[in-house]
Amino acid sequence: MSVIEMLPSIGELDAAQLAALGDPAWLAERRAAAWQIYADSTAPEWRRTNLRALDLPALQPLRGAAQTALSTTSTAGVTFIPLLTAAQRGDVIVAARLSTAVEPHGHRYQALNAALWQDGALLHIAKDVTVEEPLRMTISGAAGALTTAHTIIVLERNASAAFIEEYRGDAGMASSVTEIFLEPGATLRYTVVQTWGTEVYHIGAQRAIVGNDATIEWTSISLGGHVQHIEAETVLQGNGSRVDWTAATFATGNQSLLTAPWLRHIGTATEAHMDFKTVVKDASYTTFDGMIKIEHGSHATVSRLEEHALHLSPKARSDSIPGLMIDTNDVARAGHASTSGEVDEEMLFYMRSRGIARADAMRLVVAGFFEPVLDRVPDTDLREQISALIDERIG
Repeated sequence: MSVIEMLPSIGELDAAQLAALGDPAWLAERRAAAWQIYADSTAPEWRRTNLRALDLPALQPLRGAAQTALSTTSTAGVTFIPLLTAAQRGDVIVAARLSTAVEPHGHRYQALNAALWQDGALLHIAKDVTVEEPLRMTISGAAGALTTAHTIIVLERNASAAFIEEYRGDAGMASSVTEIFLEPGATLRYTVVQTWGTEVYHIGAQRAIVGNDATIEWTSISLGGHVQHIEAETVLQGNGSRVDWTAATFATGNQSLLTAPWLRHIGTATEAHMDFKTVVKDASYTTFDGMIKIEHGSHATVSRLEEHALHLSPKARSDSIPGLMIDTNDVARAGHASTSGEVDEEMLFYMRSRGIARADAMRLVVAGFFEPVLDRVPDTDLREQISALIDERIG
Protein backbone atom coordinates (compact mmCIF):
# COMPACT_ATOMS: atom_id res chain seq x y z
CA MET A 1 0.00 0.00 0.00
CA SER A 2 1.20 3.51 -0.77
CA VAL A 3 1.82 6.12 1.89
CA ILE A 4 -1.67 7.45 1.16
CA GLU A 5 -4.01 6.28 3.90
CA MET A 6 -6.95 4.22 2.67
CA LEU A 7 -10.33 3.64 4.22
CA PRO A 8 -11.85 0.15 4.22
CA SER A 9 -13.28 -0.94 0.87
CA ILE A 10 -16.75 0.35 0.05
CA GLY A 11 -18.17 -3.09 0.69
CA GLU A 12 -16.76 -3.03 4.25
CA LEU A 13 -17.57 0.58 5.17
CA ASP A 14 -20.31 1.41 7.64
CA ALA A 15 -21.73 4.55 9.26
CA ALA A 16 -19.51 4.18 12.33
CA GLN A 17 -16.36 4.23 10.22
CA LEU A 18 -17.57 7.33 8.41
CA ALA A 19 -18.20 9.02 11.76
CA ALA A 20 -14.58 8.33 12.73
CA LEU A 21 -13.25 10.59 9.97
CA GLY A 22 -13.08 13.52 12.39
CA ASP A 23 -15.49 15.81 10.56
CA PRO A 24 -17.51 18.48 12.36
CA ALA A 25 -20.89 17.22 13.56
CA TRP A 26 -22.92 18.84 10.77
CA LEU A 27 -20.75 17.22 8.07
CA ALA A 28 -20.74 13.84 9.80
CA GLU A 29 -24.54 13.93 9.83
CA ARG A 30 -24.70 14.77 6.15
CA ARG A 31 -22.25 12.00 5.28
CA ALA A 32 -24.32 9.50 7.26
CA ALA A 33 -27.54 10.58 5.53
CA ALA A 34 -25.92 10.34 2.09
CA TRP A 35 -24.45 6.92 2.95
CA GLN A 36 -27.95 5.73 3.86
CA ILE A 37 -29.24 6.93 0.48
CA TYR A 38 -26.40 5.04 -1.21
CA ALA A 39 -27.03 1.86 0.81
CA ASP A 40 -30.78 1.93 0.14
CA SER A 41 -30.55 2.60 -3.60
CA THR A 42 -29.60 0.58 -6.65
CA ALA A 43 -27.41 1.61 -9.53
CA PRO A 44 -29.20 3.65 -12.20
CA GLU A 45 -29.90 1.90 -15.49
CA TRP A 46 -28.15 3.96 -18.14
CA ARG A 47 -28.65 2.78 -21.72
CA ARG A 48 -25.37 4.16 -23.00
CA THR A 49 -23.06 3.76 -20.00
CA ASN A 50 -21.89 0.22 -19.32
CA LEU A 51 -20.70 -0.26 -15.73
CA ARG A 52 -21.04 -4.05 -15.57
CA ALA A 53 -17.28 -4.56 -15.17
CA LEU A 54 -16.97 -2.01 -12.36
CA ASP A 55 -16.49 -3.75 -9.00
CA LEU A 56 -17.55 -0.85 -6.83
CA PRO A 57 -17.65 -2.67 -3.44
CA ALA A 58 -14.00 -3.70 -3.84
CA LEU A 59 -12.70 -0.15 -4.31
CA GLN A 60 -10.95 1.59 -1.44
CA PRO A 61 -11.56 5.30 -0.86
CA LEU A 62 -8.61 7.46 0.12
CA ARG A 63 -8.58 9.39 3.37
CA GLY A 64 -7.80 13.10 3.32
CA ALA A 65 -7.28 15.47 0.39
CA ALA A 66 -4.07 13.71 -0.57
CA GLN A 67 -4.71 13.94 -4.31
CA THR A 68 -5.63 17.64 -4.44
CA ALA A 69 -3.03 20.15 -5.64
CA LEU A 70 -3.94 23.83 -5.80
CA SER A 71 -2.19 26.79 -7.35
CA THR A 72 -1.37 29.58 -4.94
CA THR A 73 -2.82 33.08 -4.77
CA SER A 74 -2.23 36.03 -2.49
CA THR A 75 -5.09 38.15 -3.80
CA ALA A 76 -7.18 39.75 -1.07
CA GLY A 77 -10.75 38.55 -0.99
CA VAL A 78 -9.93 35.10 -2.38
CA THR A 79 -10.28 31.82 -0.50
CA PHE A 80 -8.84 28.86 -2.41
CA ILE A 81 -8.18 25.86 -0.18
CA PRO A 82 -9.02 22.13 -0.07
CA LEU A 83 -12.72 21.68 0.62
CA LEU A 84 -11.96 19.26 3.45
CA THR A 85 -9.81 21.91 5.17
CA ALA A 86 -12.54 24.51 4.75
CA ALA A 87 -15.18 22.18 6.21
CA GLN A 88 -13.02 21.24 9.19
CA ARG A 89 -12.32 24.92 9.88
CA GLY A 90 -16.05 25.59 10.01
CA ASP A 91 -16.30 27.71 6.86
CA VAL A 92 -19.92 28.90 6.71
CA ILE A 93 -19.92 28.88 2.90
CA VAL A 94 -19.27 25.14 2.83
CA ALA A 95 -22.07 24.42 5.29
CA ALA A 96 -24.47 26.66 3.36
CA ARG A 97 -23.65 25.51 -0.18
CA LEU A 98 -22.52 21.87 0.05
CA SER A 99 -24.80 19.50 -1.90
CA THR A 100 -27.37 22.19 -2.68
CA ALA A 101 -26.75 22.38 -6.45
CA VAL A 102 -25.98 18.66 -6.86
CA GLU A 103 -28.05 16.83 -4.29
CA PRO A 104 -27.22 13.34 -2.95
CA HIS A 105 -30.56 11.84 -3.92
CA GLY A 106 -29.95 12.47 -7.64
CA HIS A 107 -28.77 8.88 -8.03
CA ARG A 108 -26.64 6.33 -6.20
CA TYR A 109 -23.29 7.63 -7.39
CA GLN A 110 -24.07 11.20 -6.32
CA ALA A 111 -24.99 9.85 -2.88
CA LEU A 112 -21.68 7.98 -2.79
CA ASN A 113 -19.79 11.19 -3.52
CA ALA A 114 -21.71 13.10 -0.83
CA ALA A 115 -20.88 10.40 1.70
CA LEU A 116 -17.21 9.81 0.89
CA TRP A 117 -15.71 12.92 -0.74
CA GLN A 118 -12.24 13.81 0.50
CA ASP A 119 -10.56 15.69 -2.36
CA GLY A 120 -11.67 18.87 -4.09
CA ALA A 121 -11.55 22.57 -3.29
CA LEU A 122 -13.42 25.63 -2.12
CA LEU A 123 -13.01 28.71 -4.31
CA HIS A 124 -14.67 31.83 -2.92
CA ILE A 125 -14.19 35.23 -4.57
CA ALA A 126 -15.47 38.23 -2.63
CA LYS A 127 -17.60 41.03 -4.02
CA ASP A 128 -15.97 43.19 -6.74
CA VAL A 129 -12.70 41.20 -6.68
CA THR A 130 -11.05 40.31 -9.99
CA VAL A 131 -8.42 37.55 -10.12
CA GLU A 132 -6.20 37.98 -13.16
CA GLU A 133 -4.23 34.69 -13.11
CA PRO A 134 -6.13 31.42 -13.64
CA LEU A 135 -6.59 29.38 -10.47
CA ARG A 136 -5.90 25.67 -10.95
CA MET A 137 -6.91 22.50 -9.12
CA THR A 138 -5.33 19.20 -10.13
CA ILE A 139 -6.68 15.85 -8.92
CA SER A 140 -4.14 13.05 -9.46
CA GLY A 141 -5.69 9.62 -9.02
CA ALA A 142 -4.14 6.66 -7.23
CA ALA A 143 -4.13 3.34 -9.10
CA GLY A 144 -6.95 1.00 -8.14
CA ALA A 145 -8.49 3.35 -5.57
CA LEU A 146 -11.71 5.34 -5.47
CA THR A 147 -11.06 9.03 -6.04
CA THR A 148 -13.81 11.25 -4.60
CA ALA A 149 -13.60 14.96 -5.35
CA HIS A 150 -16.12 17.66 -4.46
CA THR A 151 -15.60 21.30 -5.39
CA ILE A 152 -17.59 24.42 -4.52
CA ILE A 153 -17.11 27.66 -6.46
CA VAL A 154 -18.78 30.85 -5.24
CA LEU A 155 -18.30 34.22 -6.94
CA GLU A 156 -19.98 37.10 -5.18
CA ARG A 157 -21.49 40.13 -6.89
CA ASN A 158 -19.33 41.50 -9.76
CA ALA A 159 -16.43 39.14 -8.98
CA SER A 160 -14.37 37.69 -11.83
CA ALA A 161 -12.03 34.70 -12.07
CA ALA A 162 -10.79 31.83 -14.21
CA PHE A 163 -10.71 28.33 -12.73
CA ILE A 164 -9.12 25.18 -14.18
CA GLU A 165 -10.24 21.80 -12.87
CA GLU A 166 -7.96 18.99 -14.03
CA TYR A 167 -8.17 15.21 -13.53
CA ARG A 168 -5.28 12.93 -14.42
CA GLY A 169 -3.48 9.74 -13.43
CA ASP A 170 -5.02 6.38 -12.60
CA ALA A 171 -7.86 5.28 -10.37
CA GLY A 172 -10.28 2.38 -10.17
CA MET A 173 -13.09 4.91 -10.26
CA ALA A 174 -13.32 8.67 -10.05
CA SER A 175 -16.39 10.31 -8.54
CA SER A 176 -16.46 14.07 -8.98
CA VAL A 177 -18.99 16.78 -8.19
CA THR A 178 -18.61 20.50 -8.87
CA GLU A 179 -21.13 23.08 -7.66
CA ILE A 180 -20.90 26.61 -9.04
CA PHE A 181 -22.77 29.66 -7.72
CA LEU A 182 -22.48 32.98 -9.55
CA GLU A 183 -24.05 35.99 -7.88
CA PRO A 184 -25.28 39.02 -9.90
CA GLY A 185 -22.73 40.44 -12.31
CA ALA A 186 -20.11 37.74 -11.66
CA THR A 187 -18.00 36.30 -14.47
CA LEU A 188 -16.35 32.87 -14.39
CA ARG A 189 -14.17 31.18 -16.98
CA TYR A 190 -14.51 27.53 -16.00
CA THR A 191 -12.30 24.90 -17.67
CA VAL A 192 -12.52 21.22 -16.81
CA VAL A 193 -10.07 18.74 -18.33
CA GLN A 194 -9.77 14.99 -17.81
CA THR A 195 -6.84 12.96 -19.16
CA TRP A 196 -7.35 9.85 -17.01
CA GLY A 197 -5.55 6.58 -17.62
CA THR A 198 -7.16 4.01 -19.87
CA GLU A 199 -8.76 1.92 -17.08
CA VAL A 200 -10.55 4.67 -15.14
CA TYR A 201 -14.32 4.85 -14.68
CA HIS A 202 -15.27 8.51 -14.26
CA ILE A 203 -18.79 9.33 -13.03
CA GLY A 204 -19.35 13.00 -12.34
CA ALA A 205 -21.77 15.88 -12.05
CA GLN A 206 -21.29 19.61 -12.59
CA ARG A 207 -23.97 22.25 -12.04
CA ALA A 208 -23.76 26.01 -12.32
CA ILE A 209 -26.45 28.36 -10.98
CA VAL A 210 -26.08 31.75 -12.67
CA GLY A 211 -27.56 34.94 -11.22
CA ASN A 212 -28.71 38.23 -12.73
CA ASP A 213 -26.36 39.51 -15.47
CA ALA A 214 -23.76 36.90 -14.53
CA THR A 215 -21.77 34.97 -17.14
CA ILE A 216 -20.05 31.61 -17.26
CA GLU A 217 -17.68 30.66 -20.06
CA TRP A 218 -17.50 26.87 -19.75
CA THR A 219 -14.90 24.72 -21.53
CA SER A 220 -14.84 20.92 -21.17
CA ILE A 221 -12.18 18.58 -22.55
CA SER A 222 -12.41 14.78 -22.24
CA LEU A 223 -9.58 12.61 -23.51
CA GLY A 224 -8.99 9.82 -21.01
CA GLY A 225 -10.70 7.08 -19.07
CA HIS A 226 -12.28 3.78 -20.00
CA VAL A 227 -15.86 4.84 -19.27
CA GLN A 228 -17.07 8.38 -18.65
CA HIS A 229 -20.54 9.47 -17.55
CA ILE A 230 -20.73 13.22 -16.88
CA GLU A 231 -23.99 15.02 -16.14
CA ALA A 232 -23.57 18.77 -16.48
CA GLU A 233 -26.10 21.57 -16.19
CA THR A 234 -26.19 25.34 -16.43
CA VAL A 235 -29.17 26.99 -14.76
CA LEU A 236 -29.69 30.50 -16.12
CA GLN A 237 -31.70 31.57 -13.14
CA GLY A 238 -31.11 35.31 -13.19
CA ASN A 239 -32.35 37.89 -15.68
CA GLY A 240 -29.72 38.61 -18.30
CA SER A 241 -27.61 35.60 -17.30
CA ARG A 242 -25.45 33.96 -19.97
CA VAL A 243 -23.44 30.83 -20.74
CA ASP A 244 -20.99 30.19 -23.57
CA TRP A 245 -20.25 26.46 -23.47
CA THR A 246 -17.77 24.59 -25.65
CA ALA A 247 -16.31 21.10 -25.38
CA ALA A 248 -13.88 18.71 -27.05
CA THR A 249 -14.03 14.92 -26.71
CA PHE A 250 -11.57 12.54 -28.38
CA ALA A 251 -12.16 8.81 -27.89
CA THR A 252 -9.85 6.05 -29.11
CA GLY A 253 -9.40 2.32 -28.54
CA ASN A 254 -12.42 0.93 -26.67
CA GLN A 255 -13.25 4.08 -24.72
CA SER A 256 -16.89 4.89 -24.00
CA LEU A 257 -17.30 8.58 -23.14
CA LEU A 258 -20.70 10.11 -22.41
CA THR A 259 -21.52 13.72 -21.66
CA ALA A 260 -25.07 14.83 -20.83
CA PRO A 261 -25.23 18.64 -20.78
CA TRP A 262 -28.38 20.61 -19.96
CA LEU A 263 -29.19 24.27 -20.49
CA ARG A 264 -32.05 25.45 -18.29
CA HIS A 265 -33.51 28.92 -18.96
CA ILE A 266 -35.47 30.43 -16.09
CA GLY A 267 -34.81 34.18 -16.08
CA THR A 268 -35.73 36.88 -18.60
CA ALA A 269 -33.43 37.69 -21.55
CA THR A 270 -31.10 34.78 -20.82
CA GLU A 271 -28.66 33.67 -23.51
CA ALA A 272 -26.90 30.35 -24.10
CA HIS A 273 -24.59 29.01 -26.78
CA MET A 274 -23.38 25.41 -26.73
CA ASP A 275 -20.88 24.02 -29.27
CA PHE A 276 -19.53 20.51 -28.62
CA LYS A 277 -16.96 18.81 -30.86
CA THR A 278 -16.26 15.07 -30.87
CA VAL A 279 -13.70 12.86 -32.61
CA VAL A 280 -13.91 9.05 -32.49
CA LYS A 281 -11.33 6.53 -33.62
CA ASP A 282 -10.74 2.74 -33.55
CA ALA A 283 -13.69 1.00 -31.81
CA SER A 284 -14.53 3.86 -29.44
CA TYR A 285 -18.00 5.13 -28.61
CA THR A 286 -19.16 8.57 -27.53
CA THR A 287 -22.54 9.94 -26.55
CA PHE A 288 -23.71 13.54 -26.53
CA ASP A 289 -27.06 13.66 -24.74
CA GLY A 290 -27.81 17.38 -24.65
CA MET A 291 -30.98 19.29 -23.83
CA ILE A 292 -32.25 22.86 -23.79
CA LYS A 293 -35.17 23.45 -21.42
CA ILE A 294 -36.89 26.84 -21.56
CA GLU A 295 -39.11 27.15 -18.50
CA HIS A 296 -42.59 28.69 -18.47
CA GLY A 297 -41.51 31.88 -16.69
CA SER A 298 -38.63 32.60 -19.07
CA HIS A 299 -39.00 35.45 -21.58
CA ALA A 300 -36.96 36.74 -24.57
CA THR A 301 -34.74 33.63 -24.51
CA VAL A 302 -31.84 33.10 -26.90
CA SER A 303 -30.44 29.56 -27.02
CA ARG A 304 -28.46 27.41 -29.44
CA LEU A 305 -27.12 23.87 -28.99
CA GLU A 306 -24.82 22.16 -31.51
CA GLU A 307 -22.74 18.99 -31.60
CA HIS A 308 -20.40 18.00 -34.41
CA ALA A 309 -18.67 14.62 -34.66
CA LEU A 310 -15.76 13.50 -36.82
CA HIS A 311 -15.13 9.79 -37.45
CA LEU A 312 -11.57 8.60 -38.12
CA SER A 313 -12.35 4.86 -38.23
CA PRO A 314 -15.27 2.84 -39.66
CA LYS A 315 -15.82 0.94 -36.39
CA ALA A 316 -16.00 4.06 -34.24
CA ARG A 317 -19.44 5.29 -33.21
CA SER A 318 -20.90 8.53 -31.89
CA ASP A 319 -24.49 9.06 -30.76
CA SER A 320 -25.78 12.61 -30.79
CA ILE A 321 -29.09 13.26 -29.02
CA PRO A 322 -29.82 17.01 -28.98
CA GLY A 323 -33.16 18.09 -27.59
CA LEU A 324 -35.23 21.23 -27.11
CA MET A 325 -38.15 21.62 -24.70
CA ILE A 326 -40.02 24.93 -24.70
CA ASP A 327 -42.66 25.76 -22.11
CA THR A 328 -43.18 29.42 -22.97
CA ASN A 329 -44.52 31.47 -25.88
CA ASP A 330 -41.88 34.19 -25.53
CA VAL A 331 -38.69 32.98 -27.20
CA ALA A 332 -36.43 35.31 -29.15
CA ARG A 333 -34.45 32.52 -30.81
CA ALA A 334 -33.82 28.84 -30.04
CA GLY A 335 -32.57 25.82 -31.93
CA HIS A 336 -30.36 22.77 -31.99
CA ALA A 337 -28.30 20.90 -34.57
CA SER A 338 -26.06 17.87 -34.98
CA THR A 339 -23.67 16.68 -37.69
CA SER A 340 -21.58 13.53 -38.04
CA GLY A 341 -19.26 12.28 -40.74
CA GLU A 342 -15.82 11.23 -41.90
CA VAL A 343 -12.97 13.52 -42.87
CA ASP A 344 -13.55 14.98 -46.31
CA GLU A 345 -11.35 13.08 -48.78
CA GLU A 346 -11.24 16.09 -51.10
CA MET A 347 -9.75 18.14 -48.29
CA LEU A 348 -7.11 15.47 -47.69
CA PHE A 349 -6.40 15.23 -51.42
CA TYR A 350 -5.95 18.99 -51.62
CA MET A 351 -3.32 18.94 -48.87
CA ARG A 352 -1.58 15.85 -50.25
CA SER A 353 -1.34 17.48 -53.68
CA ARG A 354 0.71 20.16 -51.98
CA GLY A 355 3.21 17.74 -50.52
CA ILE A 356 1.61 17.08 -47.13
CA ALA A 357 1.61 13.42 -46.09
CA ARG A 358 -1.81 11.88 -45.40
CA ALA A 359 -1.08 11.36 -41.68
CA ASP A 360 0.04 14.98 -41.31
CA ALA A 361 -3.01 16.17 -43.25
CA MET A 362 -5.25 14.23 -40.85
CA ARG A 363 -3.51 15.88 -37.91
CA LEU A 364 -4.12 19.31 -39.41
CA VAL A 365 -7.81 18.57 -39.91
CA VAL A 366 -8.34 17.32 -36.36
CA ALA A 367 -6.27 20.14 -34.87
CA GLY A 368 -8.32 22.68 -36.77
CA PHE A 369 -11.55 20.99 -35.70
CA PHE A 370 -10.61 21.27 -32.00
CA GLU A 371 -8.83 24.64 -32.21
CA PRO A 372 -11.80 26.85 -31.18
CA VAL A 373 -12.11 24.81 -27.96
CA LEU A 374 -8.42 24.58 -27.11
CA ASP A 375 -7.94 28.31 -27.68
CA ARG A 376 -10.15 28.93 -24.64
CA VAL A 377 -7.91 27.00 -22.21
CA PRO A 378 -6.46 29.86 -20.12
CA ASP A 379 -3.13 28.19 -19.35
CA THR A 380 -0.54 27.95 -22.14
CA ASP A 381 1.32 24.92 -20.75
CA LEU A 382 -1.90 22.94 -20.24
CA ARG A 383 -3.12 23.89 -23.70
CA GLU A 384 0.12 22.61 -25.24
CA GLN A 385 -0.08 19.37 -23.22
CA ILE A 386 -3.61 18.76 -24.48
CA SER A 387 -2.59 19.49 -28.06
CA ALA A 388 0.28 17.00 -27.76
CA LEU A 389 -2.05 14.31 -26.39
CA ILE A 390 -4.48 14.87 -29.25
CA ASP A 391 -1.67 14.70 -31.80
CA GLU A 392 -0.44 11.45 -30.23
CA ARG A 393 -3.92 9.91 -30.40
CA ILE A 394 -4.32 10.67 -34.10
CA GLY A 395 -1.34 8.38 -34.76
